[in-house]
Amino acid sequence: MYDSREKAILDRQWALNASFRDGKLEGKLEGKLEGEIRLIQTLQQLLKLPMTSELDLKNAGLPQLRAMTVSFQEQLRSRMSL
Repeated sequence: MYDSREKAILDRQWALNASFRDGKLEGKLEGKLEGEIRLIQTLQQLLKLPMTSELDLKNAGLPQLRAMTVSFQEQLRSRMSL
């Protein structure tokens, strides 16, 4: 009886720790997405481009957001070197 109770407690602790880790990873991803979105919008302002809606940017994946960032950074660099 004691072993099954102890196992249940350990299982519950493991599940809670896994949930905590998942939440932490999700929070990090959300933070990266928000940072990338702010950077894209700032670059669009500097380049005087139409602003992409935050909803559209949130629906894009992180790889697509990073590709947009790189593209806008390259445009800004080329304008600054003229």
